[in-house]
Amino acid sequence: MGQLSGEQGAVEATAELEGLAAVERESGLVRVVAVALVLLAFAALALSGCGGGAGGDTAGLTPQSSTSCMLCHNGTLSGDYAGPGIENPHPFPGAANLDCATCHGGNVAGDTKELAHVPPPPQIGDRDFQDVNAQAYFNRLTLVGIDKFPDYTVGGTTYTALDYLQWINPGDLRVTEAGLGCGQCHAPHSDSVAHSLLATSSGIFSGASFASGVENEVPASVDLWQDTAADLGWRAVVDPAFNLGTAQIGEVSELIEYPVFSVRNDPAPDAIHNNAAYNAANLLDDVQADGRLVTGSELANLYHEQVAFTCGDCHLGSAGANNRSGDYRSSGCTACHMPYSLGGRSGSLDPHVNKLEPLDPDDIDDPEWAHVRAHKIVSVKKTLSNGATVEGMDDLTCAGCHQGSNRTVMQYWGIRLDQNENVRKNRQYPANPVSFTTTQNDTRLFDPVLGNKEFNGRDHRQYLAEEDYDGDGRDDTPPDVHHEAGMGCIDCHGSNDLHGGKVGDGRSELRSRQEQAVAIACESCHGTATAYAPTVAGTSYAGQAGQHATDTEGNVLRHVRREGDGHLYLYSRLTGVKHFVPQTLDTIVDNGVVNPLSTVPGSEPVYSASASYAMGRIDGLASTGIGPQQEDWVATGFSHTDRLDCATCHASWTNTCMGCHLEGEYNQGNNFSNITGDRIVFREKFADFVYQSPLMFQLGVDHNGEIAQMSANTKTFFRYNDLNGARSEVFAFSDRNVAGNAPSANFPALSHNAMMAHSIRGRVDSENEGPRYCVACHLTDDAITDFGSEYASFRTAIQTGDYDSLNWTLLQDHIGRNPGNQLNSPMFVHMVAGLGSGMFLFDAGGAPVNPLDIDPQRKPLNVAPSTVYDPADIVYDLDRIVSETGTSFASNNHPLLTPGVADLLRDGASDLNMAGPLGTTLTELLANPSTGLVLDSWYNADGQPEGNASTFVGP
Repeated sequence: MGQLSGEQGAVEATAELEGLAAVERESGLVRVVAVALVLLAFAALALSGCGGGAGGDTAGLTPQSSTSCMLCHNGTLSGDYAGPGIENPHPFPGAANLDCATCHGGNVAGDTKELAHVPPPPQIGDRDFQDVNAQAYFNRLTLVGIDKFPDYTVGGTTYTALDYLQWINPGDLRVTEAGLGCGQCHAPHSDSVAHSLLATSSGIFSGASFASGVENEVPASVDLWQDTAADLGWRAVVDPAFNLGTAQIGEVSELIEYPVFSVRNDPAPDAIHNNAAYNAANLLDDVQADGRLVTGSELANLYHEQVAFTCGDCHLGSAGANNRSGDYRSSGCTACHMPYSLGGRSGSLDPHVNKLEPLDPDDIDDPEWAHVRAHKIVSVKKTLSNGATVEGMDDLTCAGCHQGSNRTVMQYWGIRLDQNENVRKNRQYPANPVSFTTTQNDTRLFDPVLGNKEFNGRDHRQYLAEEDYDGDGRDDTPPDVHHEAGMGCIDCHGSNDLHGGKVGDGRSELRSRQEQAVAIACESCHGTATAYAPTVAGTSYAGQAGQHATDTEGNVLRHVRREGDGHLYLYSRLTGVKHFVPQTLDTIVDNGVVNPLSTVPGSEPVYSASASYAMGRIDGLASTGIGPQQEDWVATGFSHTDRLDCATCHASWTNTCMGCHLEGEYNQGNNFSNITGDRIVFREKFADFVYQSPLMFQLGVDHNGEIAQMSANTKTFFRYNDLNGARSEVFAFSDRNVAGNAPSANFPALSHNAMMAHSIRGRVDSENEGPRYCVACHLTDDAITDFGSEYASFRTAIQTGDYDSLNWTLLQDHIGRNPGNQLNSPMFVHMVAGLGSGMFLFDAGGAPVNPLDIDPQRKPLNVAPSTVYDPADIVYDLDRIVSETGTSFASNNHPLLTPGVADLLRDGASDLNMAGPLGTTLTELLANPSTGLVLDSWYNADGQPEGNASTFVGP
């Protein structure tokens, strides 16, 4: 084809791009191939002058009325995205047609690609260079080390590394904090986010350091907040306004950059490269007698490195791995506000973006890049005053980071991770479900058009949609009711939680743990047992003034409004759909409230007798509900809601992981630090889970001093393969406060922490299990009548460490096939109280010890535990987190936000200002049939009243 003048080319380009836009609305392979063909035609025709100065006629370009960016990428002579090409990313009134260079930098007057674009640093190079240089490709893909590169000169112009980083991602926090890209207009947001846990990852980095017992690396933070203060972040950051006298629990003055010891050719004495000091045999002396790592030792450095490359890329500082379906994303603001597609392929109308890469969405290959779904900012679903529509930020945007080990989004969707495929292989421990369904047909994870076979590196056999362990036809792992209603993550977690605090308040706090940065609570929308959710004056996203709910920090929830009928409504940030928000008080007291949005008027009363019984107060007043009354036990004034977190009862299932094996190895291949981008000589060999189950949970005291569900986590065993191929011993550690693996603890339990399970249910139904009813946590008359003698033997065995005398077959049923305690088993209650089930016993090397498990591939030894069972090998009892005297056997990572608030709940503990297991009074109350509380009135696991409960709630 001949070359075209600028004007003629623009006209014909418009026609071609209109065809492209139509093709983009199609789907499947036809769409992809058509896009590629039109792209080629477009490039050959109208944009020949944009291809790098290859003889194209650029005389017609008119930067005065349009930039070269707009002409090449959108196909218009005006500056308003009127062409059919790349979309307007920022249609917001007042800044609806931003010049491309305002965000990306570059030269708007450049009439060739070379003159208009910012060239890459020599360490990155072009695609051809990235195809042969693995480090260049790694840093281009992940964006990790780009800010470390020196200035460089191309064509007589000197560039900084941030110039290039801005060019490819104006939302990167290193860019925005320099006042560039998004930071030009949104500096307060940038400052807040850059200091947030989402950006620093200090909760993971510093939490792991605390759990391994090494000393805090920031002198000013030593011993601060029960010695849990964060010290390490992805990049160094300082809070100049920090004042210890006014600081809240968890706030710190600074974080230092997470050090890297494994850089190739590093000659430093503590570097791992070719250093015999790191030989496996030399590591045995690196653990103190109390179980803590020796700070600065070789073993401490190795474990530190393992945490970095196994757990250290789920933050906003970089683009993460960015290399497989479900993990594709960018960094900083862009990670959330301009999400990538599931498979990394571009959904943009930009004709210059390759629509075919990555060819294999499950395994990107150099020199392929990943791309955005569309060149459009997403935020809160709304229609702007200029008529433009902004889409809401969907859950898939969150899932790449918030699933993995914490599995939050998957749980919210009703999906459980079964890493080892134990259920499919009929090797689930302690028992297999009667039935299960995989996610093979779940298009949220596996798009039939895209053709991806994996999500986050796992296939449909590892993600389970349904499990039924007791054969009652109900899913024991149901989705959260909020998800069922069509709500998304952002409907609860808004600006405060996601931006690191109140934007624009002049502070950019650095916090140590997640809960210290989360302001939303169930009560924010649903109120309490005694009061409706409070409201204040505010303005909705649509600009309407009214009364709005607030979070616990007083931030206005602009999407939650009290309307003229007196009810509270939530307008979904994800979809814009209106939802009625029932108030807890109305579920307890029959105020005649019904769901006004019900399709059948009056058919959905809010009041529930079972809710009134569970959450009401025993005071005889109709205005406070029924309360959990008993015929033979008087507790005047008692209400569960006084000291229980909402999710304690309402979370229907809990992700449990017993035994996590991390193993690293010395390796001189193409391994790169996700902290600095340097080539390193250490990589992950294994990251194995031993047991995963949705059935087990324990109660403990959380950071708020409330009783909450707890979960086994970071029960970590670590070993190392050195440069000679020798394998070290297996190590497990005590935390900085000498808890978790202290020699003084009989059968230590390693780490256990409260975790907000995103599996909220209101009631049981024909298809799904419901909340935790009374029998999940309490002994009952029937339980003692039916299993009293077995329970007595069980308690004696656990208390004396005589595990070989356990009735393993009985426990397989009472723990492994008993969701929500359908059997009304006292052994289940004993487990929930934190006193142990006897099912999760491990030896010194982190291998399970039990006679039930027949899996010949059971980690870490790939041997069936039943074939080598020897009770003399037992060293750890991983779900016995507390003794009957209140002594904790477990480590906990979280200080109380109000010191002293849990003294009565954790009596007997030595660390009363930490979250942790229940104390002696509560464990006795729950699990001791002689001196504790044995219910004579209760609700069973099917949500039906039993014993004398009908006396109080009616038939």
